[in-house]
Amino acid sequence: MDFDDFRAATERAEKLSAAGDDRAAARALAELAESDLPALDRALAWTQSAEARERLGEAGAALAAYDRAIALETPLLRFSAAFKKGDCLLRLGRRDESRDLFRSLLERPEATLAERRSLESRLKLLRRPPAKKP
Repeated sequence: MDFDDFRAATERAEKLSAAGDDRAAARALAELAESDLPALDRALAWTQSAEARERLGEAGAALAAYDRAIALETPLLRFSAAFKKGDCLLRLGRRDESRDLFRSLLERPEATLAERRSLESRLKLLRRPPAKKP
């Protein structure tokens, strides 16, 4: 796949999502993630598919897509998908899992100072008691 094909496919998925068809967007992004793209482009497609699945209320599918992205980015010393998975876990109320993930990312030597600050902020947020539902 060349850059023009890649850009057209991502724009199509963005339009589907903007039109409220997150199911079709998630499928299109998963197809893109299964293509012959470089690993980080595939990881981004899995991450965007995960976000669409989360908007659909499909937590299991979202977390599975995040895991696919993490598997692609980790050997390349990246953790954008892992960070987003931590936020997803937090939104799902799975605070302990979120905390464990953010702590593990904070220990990674490749984290920049800005990334460390973001991780520390998430961990600080997780130290607060969960908000009570009305």
